[in-house]
Amino acid sequence: MKSTSETCFCIVDHGLFLSVARRLAKSAKRVLYHTPWEKGFSTLNDFIIGDGFENVELCEDIWKVKKEVDCFVFPDIQHSGLQLELESQGFAVWGSRNGDSLELNREKFNRVLKQLGLPVAPFVVVNGLTELRKHLWDKTDKYIKISKYRGTMETWHWRDKTLDSGRLDALAVKLGPFQDHMPFLVVDAIDCEIEVGGDTYCVDGYWPSMMLCGLENKDRCYLAEVKNREEMPQELVDIIEAFSPQMNKLRYRNQWSMETRDGRFIDPTCRGGLPSTASQLNTWENFPEIVLAGANGKCLDPIPKFKFSSEAILSLNGKKDDWGKIVIPPELSESVQLASCCEIDGAICFPPDGHEGEDVGWLVAGGETMEEAIEELNRLADLLPDGLTAATVDLIELVRNMRKAEDAGNEVSSEAIPEPETVVS
Repeated sequence: MKSTSETCFCIVDHGLFLSVARRLAKSAKRVLYHTPWEKGFSTLNDFIIGDGFENVELCEDIWKVKKEVDCFVFPDIQHSGLQLELESQGFAVWGSRNGDSLELNREKFNRVLKQLGLPVAPFVVVNGLTELRKHLWDKTDKYIKISKYRGTMETWHWRDKTLDSGRLDALAVKLGPFQDHMPFLVVDAIDCEIEVGGDTYCVDGYWPSMMLCGLENKDRCYLAEVKNREEMPQELVDIIEAFSPQMNKLRYRNQWSMETRDGRFIDPTCRGGLPSTASQLNTWENFPEIVLAGANGKCLDPIPKFKFSSEAILSLNGKKDDWGKIVIPPELSESVQLASCCEIDGAICFPPDGHEGEDVGWLVAGGETMEEAIEELNRLADLLPDGLTAATVDLIELVRNMRKAEDAGNEVSSEAIPEPETVVS
């Protein structure tokens, strides 16, 4: 196997994991970046993602350059058939392969949990929006999920008919004539102070000896501690051990995240986690070596740079239909990890509709204590250019919930948790 400095990587992505390409480029011989952009009427906005960044080359067509590539990298789900085809041609491939079905098919995931003897959160399947409305009308506190089409609908919380019936009306418009053909999963809420997460990677059923034990304020901020695998919460250790044969069978070679509530595995992330990818890119000093070894079937242990990591989502001011433009100060180049953008004349540019809402990436920081990681995140947030903001204030709620969980007898960190009011400068 070549060293990373001799390796040409080709990343196949849809824009969310541009930061992976930029991280690999720090030590690789060459990095190509491809986003599927061709359609009947192709657009510049689709094609230009990833263009202009130092040491990252935009790749128009992977088939034209495949003979120059040593390792293909698929940090997201989808394209399992392409991964398997490239592997059959002798290429090293970092990707989930058919393991992405565990995330894309929620009913399958629950069946696998049952087969593995792991607890399953109570749920029912309801076919069509008309039946969903009837089912929910006299109920409260449920979570609504669908499989496969994560761009159509993310998981959402049904509180009651008074507060959320309008959400069903909006779904009727979005789904149109397909509304009564869409299967929905209605999942019981789990009374629990905090979700416990594990963020790591897996190679053919083998796991590294260290991983991130992370806690998240949903899609807003994230705090994680590097822990030895055997020191992880028991429910995460049980999941890892139970899934190892399944992952070996699937030849899964990618990042992997687990979310648990009250001991139940509620959602698998069969790709880079959002959040958590920024922390892995920033914390594991040998991340490129991990990817290259994993693509070749070897699970390499990470070398941690920090004990703790913190992340906050980044939002960009402006209208979604306009080009967004910012200039990132050099001192933030390692800490600001952006998605779905390009660089033109020294400015980071976001094509219209090139991101979901105003969220454009993550700000990440590390430290030897949780407090140090939070303080560094706040310091970096103060250096952000006008128009770009980090959701550091959401750390208050996250830390408050962590303290509540510890008061209830659940150990969420090996270090002292700071007072909530002190986490935002």
